Amino acid sequence: MSVQLLAKRYAQAVFDLAIENKEIDRVATDLKLVNTVLEENRTLRKVLANPVLDSSKKVKVLIALFGVDNRISKLTLLFLQLITKKGREVYVQDICNAFETLYLDYNNEVKAKLITSYKVDSAFKNKITSKLADMIKKNVLLEEEIDEQIIGGFIMQIEDYQYDASVVNQLRKLKNNFNKNLFVKQY
Repeated sequence: MSVQLLAKRYAQAVFDLAIENKEIDRVATDLKLVNTVLEENRTLRKVLANPVLDSSKKVKVLIALFGVDNRISKLTLLFLQLITKKGREVYVQDICNAFETLYLDYNNEVKAKLITSYKVDSAFKNKITSKLADMIKKNVLLEEEIDEQIIGGFIMQIEDYQYDASVVNQLRKLKNNFNKNLFVKQY
């Protein structure tokens, strides 16, 4: 089974359970916290991925990290324990990302990334956000990234799509056209 399919199935299960228990916002916040902790803590990722440690010890680590002071809800903690007992703890980050996608879709939102060579003003960001929102009929959560390598223009990434209007891309296209040498007859 592919990692994405596995992550979607577990994310859908916890999503449905959270809706049923009317804790969808809390579970979304919890899983975002878990994902952030895992991204920032390489040692924790290694502990969860260690095949020598049995699942009961990994569960104790998760309870010690997240179960104290009600940092995460009981539902989320039980879900993390279930994943660990099933031997799927390596995929927690993938499950958190799949859950975030489901949660955004539930709230009629989508994440988009705008890559430019310099910081753009808010009027440009608002214009792009409103155009995207009109096209896809969802609220757009725009994330901005600066990459000086693209020289100028912009790259827009939304879900699995990318629109590249950068100067680097235009130069690459020109180079490919010149390499074809249209003035020589090709038989």
